[in-house]
Amino acid sequence: MKQHTVALALAAGVLATSNVLAEDFDWRKYEGTEITWAYDIHPYADAVVAYIDEFEELTGIKVNPELYPDDTYWGKLNIQLSSGSPDWDVVGIGVQPAWDVTPAGQLTPLKAFIDDPSMTNPEYDYEDFFPALRRAWTWNVEEEKIIDTPDGEIWAIPHAFENVQLMYRTDILDRLGVEPPGTLPDLTAACMQITKADPSITPMAVRGVRFWSSIHTAPISIARSYGVSDFVGSGEDFDTGLDSADSIRFHKDYVEMIQACAPDSWANDNWYQVVDGLSSGKTAMAMDANMFGFWNNIKGASEASGKIAFAPPVTAPDNAEFASNIFIWSLAINSASEKKGAAWYFMQWATSKEMNVRGATDGKLVNPPRASTWEDQAWVDYAKQPEFNNFYDTFNTVQPKIALLFTPRYGFGIAMNAWAVAMQDMVGGADVQERLSELADDIREELE
Repeated sequence: MKQHTVALALAAGVLATSNVLAEDFDWRKYEGTEITWAYDIHPYADAVVAYIDEFEELTGIKVNPELYPDDTYWGKLNIQLSSGSPDWDVVGIGVQPAWDVTPAGQLTPLKAFIDDPSMTNPEYDYEDFFPALRRAWTWNVEEEKIIDTPDGEIWAIPHAFENVQLMYRTDILDRLGVEPPGTLPDLTAACMQITKADPSITPMAVRGVRFWSSIHTAPISIARSYGVSDFVGSGEDFDTGLDSADSIRFHKDYVEMIQACAPDSWANDNWYQVVDGLSSGKTAMAMDANMFGFWNNIKGASEASGKIAFAPPVTAPDNAEFASNIFIWSLAINSASEKKGAAWYFMQWATSKEMNVRGATDGKLVNPPRASTWEDQAWVDYAKQPEFNNFYDTFNTVQPKIALLFTPRYGFGIAMNAWAVAMQDMVGGADVQERLSELADDIREELE
């Protein structure tokens, strides 16, 4: 009942705010325009779809959502952008995929819109987005190469984001007398303890598929605490760091952990299996996107409701400084769109302070990317409910350490997919040092 009352009050407040903004800013500039917004079928999309009729009433712009299953969406997105089709105006995208399309001019630069008071509502406050998220979306393109610079062009607006955390079933760990681990070797030891105490429980759920998405959660986050970077140097000295001594040390510990902790299906496991293991109680722990734990803690969402707690990512045994990689679900404008003005109006509304709070308190937009949302009392009250355990406090512990831990570059996917394949080989028994040397040689050939 309390949640319902908060939601009604919040909705009334947003409507009132929108009416005030309509007086101060010309929201009707593109009245009569019809745009298409494409996105993954996802709670993040649900957070916007629920209120599109209000945007249409505010602006006179008609929005047609086209939502597709995850695997289908990314394939369609690539076709739409690469073919120069104007059918999709606003698209959902992540930073890493954008590295491969901005050099070809497939996304619209946004700085001019953000800086133009006739195009951006003065209450929008772009600086309110967490600095790490803004920084991740900022670069220039020169001679079809990405130039990573903090004062570069802006390519998309954060809509929601994931940071990597350790999640664990409190009921299982308490029953078996296992403490949440702090280091990678501690994690391996905890897995062995779980297996010995209850062989029916798989200790750890973690991605293992031959795709860069299996690297961007646990491996890259833990590797950073070992001193590992995917690439080092710049210019003519630009090189991979994956065959360094630090990398060899990390991979030996990580491979040992997978062999002790992960299910036999690890090499085929994606985020779906991670979520299923955690929510069903088949697995005791997971290291992945923190919102998986949040959504499954919602009352009635799963058998795991109220049983998932959170901790920072595990680290190297001699380094207490953890790192947490981020994936940013964002909105961008297709450069082939013939309705860029209306598209920008929709984007700024969908990523506004009001919509951030709404989506968050609806339990859909997690994590909200605006700093102000995390101080908004409606969200604080919602996120601190008992069933979410230590979600809110752990987020605030991890948030100062988040970063995009990959190096911005065109062709990102080729090298990172190769890393995922090498990881499978090492877990399967390949010599770690030799396999990393082969991986590094392949990447250097690709850089030439």
